[in-house]
Amino acid sequence: MVRDMARTKSRQESAPPADAAGDEQTRSYEALYRQYLPMAAEIPEAEVQGCRADPRIVLVNVKRGVAAVCGTRKQTQAVSEHLPRIPLKEVLQLPDIARALLFASREALPRTASPREIERALQEVGGPREELLTQAELFARRGLLDKDRVAQIRAGSGKYDMARDGMELAALFLRHASALKGLHPFTREEIEKLGRTSEWLLENLTPNGARVEVKKKERSPAEDARDRLWTLIVLRHQHLRRIGYYFHGDDFEQITPRLLARAQPAQGGGQQQDSEAPAPIDGDEVEQGTVEDEAV
Repeated sequence: MVRDMARTKSRQESAPPADAAGDEQTRSYEALYRQYLPMAAEIPEAEVQGCRADPRIVLVNVKRGVAAVCGTRKQTQAVSEHLPRIPLKEVLQLPDIARALLFASREALPRTASPREIERALQEVGGPREELLTQAELFARRGLLDKDRVAQIRAGSGKYDMARDGMELAALFLRHASALKGLHPFTREEIEKLGRTSEWLLENLTPNGARVEVKKKERSPAEDARDRLWTLIVLRHQHLRRIGYYFHGDDFEQITPRLLARAQPAQGGGQQQDSEAPAPIDGDEVEQGTVEDEAV
């Protein structure tokens, strides 16, 4: 009887409660990330699980599960009545936390500068670097800058050396800004831009001019945020699965699917589709893995 009651949906009750809706029309994924990250940050370090899931699949599955068992006011009232120990508000927040995870996963992707980006940066640095260096050599001959220091900047060649020259020239002109004021045509903004672009190149080039390859190292803050949001979903998803089992018995696997469950073939040979199709993640695919959250 309880299961039949939970399945019944009238037209008047078809609209989900405000919490279940996730306010998805007005909240950006980044805003949701900032909202839920402090909650995830409270999880003890020893309990944080590494995220190897595709967040797009996670989002589809939590939306489907929440809509199926908490999508109407009647359903949420039934949960509150029959399962008072379930933290219903936390369950209703699952879709928005999954959206936050999608944002966090993009932020945590390893990033290697493309050849086109490097070439564009080199072009931005090349002209200003030569103009500023020529001006620095003139100032050195006039005794306004150290001759040996300027000569060191001029020495050398190659992409990495060009980037280092840009950084050092920007620092040199900014350090002597008062003494050189009004004696050259370069604005502070131009000099600072040269410095920033040169520093970016130094981060993305090796000394022989090749691209820097991203190597795995200790977990970055972005990866930590992603893993914590994932863990928060894992912990809360257990409650959603318990709701599904209580009201739907053995059918709960279809009603409240596992976080990494793939879509089941629909009638007619097609695939069931979700109304919200998240944008593809830039860069490499997020690796899919298993999860220890499926006990109910």
